[in-house]
Amino acid sequence: MRIIFVLFLAVFAFGEITAKIISVNNDIARIDKKIKTGISGVALCPYMDEKIICARAVAKGDLVKFYSYETLKNEAFALPIVTPKKGDEIIFGKDYDRIMIIAPNQQEYLNIKNKYKNNTIISPDVFAAFLDDMPNVNNFRKFADLMNIGRYIFVIDNHVYEVDSYSFYVINSHKIKNSSKYTKAFFTYFSNFDITDKNIENYYLDLLKGLK
Repeated sequence: MRIIFVLFLAVFAFGEITAKIISVNNDIARIDKKIKTGISGVALCPYMDEKIICARAVAKGDLVKFYSYETLKNEAFALPIVTPKKGDEIIFGKDYDRIMIIAPNQQEYLNIKNKYKNNTIISPDVFAAFLDDMPNVNNFRKFADLMNIGRYIFVIDNHVYEVDSYSFYVINSHKIKNSSKYTKAFFTYFSNFDITDKNIENYYLDLLKGLK
């Protein structure tokens, strides 16, 4: 049996948008519809009568920028060399129904969890087990790849920010009442995340793109 170490096209069920590539110039492509800035996707390229994920894409209107797709990278296997081209498709919003909530305390975590109850919610305790300190963007991206998370939901300063897990752009936001201040990195039952030497709200806001 021939084994190909690639991810084949799956059926994505939540809020995805499919766009077709009109033209490609190096790592920039034009697509046939406008997509909100910061929404990421995966480009699908034909390979051996199948479609495989060959690149990541981040949208800005009817343009996208491509990035390497390294989720399946393994030194023991050689991945096929295929690149996006005219006529290929990009699926945006992959795994947007899988989220993780970053909140300052249990009460606010549970409140937001209830508002997103139609999604698959990954426990922040699992994330905490992978960390030694305050999480950075690279930590968030790696964990999103591991757990197939499409969006992070941040509760910061009376706002809820929905953040694309790859681009880290804020793709949606809304106000809430009486948001608490962070006294630890985020709500988790792990006790080793008490942080006293950082303004955690500002730290997270600095990570997010598209706020200004």
